[in-house]
Formats: sequence, structure tokens, C-alpha cells
Amino acid sequence: MISATCLIVAIVSATSLRAEPAGVSDDWMSSPSGFLATPSSLFEPGAATVAHREALPQFDQDVIASDDITHSTSEIPSMPGMPQSLSADLQCDRFWLINTRHLTCNTCRMNLNQPNFHVSRLNRCGQRLPSSMEDYLSSMDSTRPRIIYIHGNRRDASTAISQGLFVYHQVARNRPVDQPIDWVIWSWPSDASSIFLSDVRDKAQRTNSQGLYVAWLLREHLMRSQPSGLIGFSFGGRIVTGSLHALAGGSLGRRTIGEPAITGANIDVGLLAPAVDSRWLCSGAEHGLATQNMNRLVLFYNHRDIALKYFKLISKNPMSQALGYTGPRYFAPRHDGTPLLIRAHDCSSTVGNHHSEKRYYEHSCCAGREMASLVKSVMVVD
Repeated sequence: MISATCLIVAIVSATSLRAEPAGVSDDWMSSPSGFLATPSSLFEPGAATVAHREALPQFDQDVIASDDITHSTSEIPSMPGMPQSLSADLQCDRFWLINTRHLTCNTCRMNLNQPNFHVSRLNRCGQRLPSSMEDYLSSMDSTRPRIIYIHGNRRDASTAISQGLFVYHQVARNRPVDQPIDWVIWSWPSDASSIFLSDVRDKAQRTNSQGLYVAWLLREHLMRSQPSGLIGFSFGGRIVTGSLHALAGGSLGRRTIGEPAITGANIDVGLLAPAVDSRWLCSGAEHGLATQNMNRLVLFYNHRDIALKYFKLISKNPMSQALGYTGPRYFAPRHDGTPLLIRAHDCSSTVGNHHSEKRYYEHSCCAGREMASLVKSVMVVD
């Protein structure tokens, strides 16, 4: 069933979907010239790298049925062939849902020893199949990238899935190579709960706990040598930068993940209209350690975004501006002291005053092409 679905989708993709128009610099694999390297004079010396342990990738064994293993008629059994179901699973993109909506958002009460994430497998239609964190971790594969997509505010559980699959399809249609990936939708408690300003302030606080949860998961990825990338929209971008900061030993909401710091993870990051303070990625700032774990950053911003224009209303600093509103400013260096490689796109002319994720993908801002390039670059470290 999985292989048939993949074949149908592949035929549809090849015949009916059109790639987004060109208009951005050559992809990361050909030349770094498309990046904006922040002047090194703006940086402070990077923190020392703490190497993480590596482990061989493990494959999901529970899909191997005993009936699929055959033996020769000779006395010495032949090497069992790979079951067709497993072969198809490894050749196709795989979809995961990690749901944290039931977990506490109070950083003091979080269980970061073994968080009780609700894990599901998804098909291409968004239908959920029961799974577990054990299955998720055992399926990791160092030969294929695993991308975690984190949605923005005011998304219920079903909308989070549909939005995550929408972004996946925009990335898949622009994918330059036939590289199977694992696509992970991170579903966090962002349902609309009150009037706008109160709701936004509440969700801004929740990003701290979510950043810690994502940091816990990223650590598991790194312990298994799993190539990983992060894509976040709006508050999802704030969760992304917070998670990389926490992974490097930083605190969120006065809490750390309680494990030895990891830097030099070299994770590629895509941020669309991120609702994070434009100075938080400076050395010593709230998310100042995040760049210690970044390899490359692709940033889409919009200085006409009506929601991000009033970002200061949810900040303690009345002069605060959102990174998704101002575009790139100052960034701390990477773990080795080199400038963070950044490719930034001002999408104000196409997105207008909307705070809409879909407009970045559906209009000529080419977010799908850039994110597809990011997925490709996950397998390469500068």
C-alpha cells in the first residue's frame, strides 16, 4: 500500500506540479556566494565545542515479518532478502507526527528525562497510524535527512497536520534530487484561546517549554548521527532558535535540558517570518547560543507584516522588533568562530501586510525552492 501510494504521488508530481519560478541565487551545493556572511568584526569568540557521542543508525525491525524471510533448499541458509515492505518504506518519504499538546507548558514542571510525546506515523493524506518514540528513534537513518517542521500560532491539531503537509508538498515539488526524507510535524499547543493580544503573549511563553522539548529530541537525533534540519514559521521559528540555544546548554524559562551541552551540531535552519527578537541571536542574548549549532540559515522576512509590526507589545523591551520584520542584523558566530552563513529574502513586495505562511510558498518568493535546497544541504557540512 505504501509503495503504491508513493508511485501514484510520484506520477502526479512529475506530470502536474510545476516548480516555483527561479529568481534566487545558485543552491548551496554549488557555491556559498549566495550567502550573506555577517562581518566577522561583529562577532565574539565562539564557545568551545562539546563533542557528542555517535552511534550507528538503527532500522525499524518490527516491519520485518517472519513470512518474508526465505531459505534455500541447501543445508546452509542463504542471506535473507530485504522484505518488500521495508524496501518500499526506505525508498519513500516517511511522515511522523510528534504531539506535545497534552504536556505541561510550565518549564518548572516539565519531565525532560523521558518526555511523554504522542508519536504517530502519517500517510500522505494526513491519516494517523499509532506509533511510539521507540519506533521513531529506531527508524533513524544516517543516509537520509530528517526535517522537523514547527508551525505557528493559532493552529489546532488537525490544522497543524494539514499545514505541515502543505509545506512538505511545496518542498517536495522543488526537490532537486530524488533523496528520500523523513518529514516530522511538531504539533504544539497553539490553539486560539483568547483575545488576540492575550493569546499571543501566552503563546510566546509556551515557546520556552517547546524549545526545551525540541532540544531533547535533537539530542536524541545527534546521539544516533541523524542528519537533521529545522523549519519554523512565526512562533515556530522562535521554538527553533530556542531549541538550538538549549541544546548548547542555554536556559529557557529558567530551565535547561539537564544534559551536557552540545555545540557544533551543524543543523541547517529555515525561518519564515520568525516571531523572535531580532537581537536574540547575538552573543549573550536570550537565544545567543543558537548559532553554536547552526550550519546555515535561510531567512524570509517582511517589513510590511502587520502582525510582526507590533511585536514589541509582547516583549519586555518596548524597542524590540521581530527578526521576521527587520531581516538579518547581528548574529553570534558558529561554534568554530566563523560567521553564520545566511541567505535572506525580503518578501514584502509579494506577501504584503499579511502574516501568512502560505503566501511565502504560493507567490514568487520561492520559499519552496529555498527550503528544498536546505533539505539537500542537510547532508553536507561546510
